[in-house]
Amino acid sequence: MKHKISSRSNTNSLTSGAFALKEKSLEMIQDTFVKEFEQFKIKIPEENLLERKPGSIPYGSGRIMFVFGVNEGTEFMEYYGHHRMGDCRGRIYDDGKFVNLPELPSFFGYDPKIPGDKEKKEKEYQDEYKKIYDELIKTGLLSAGPVPTSLLVNSYLRMKKD
Repeated sequence: MKHKISSRSNTNSLTSGAFALKEKSLEMIQDTFVKEFEQFKIKIPEENLLERKPGSIPYGSGRIMFVFGVNEGTEFMEYYGHHRMGDCRGRIYDDGKFVNLPELPSFFGYDPKIPGDKEKKEKEYQDEYKKIYDELIKTGLLSAGPVPTSLLVNSYLRMKKD
């Protein structure tokens, strides 16, 4: 998936047809986000949305980090939510389309009856964790604003080399 993250300002003329289209697109992103987090009654701050400015907002006992970008000419907002009940990650396109994205894995399972299965599954888990963590860094989600300390500590413990 190729995408370019952007935090450009979008303060062009109000008479521009493109601006009106973009404003409608921003409404679609906001509406989809509000639906996804309906139980928390949160939304992306208007300033962040209008200026496509990355940010971080609290929700429940967790935090959502978000960035804006462009994928093949289509704008989107990508977010990562870290919460004690579980993480979530998604991308919302400017037409309101929502795509679930993989979040950092929490654990791995193995069959103790199969020799070497624990080591194999642990390596797969660590590889997947590192891959997704690197994606979060690349997209700017871990530098979009305050990041929960528990996310940073968990990541350190899961990726450290003994």
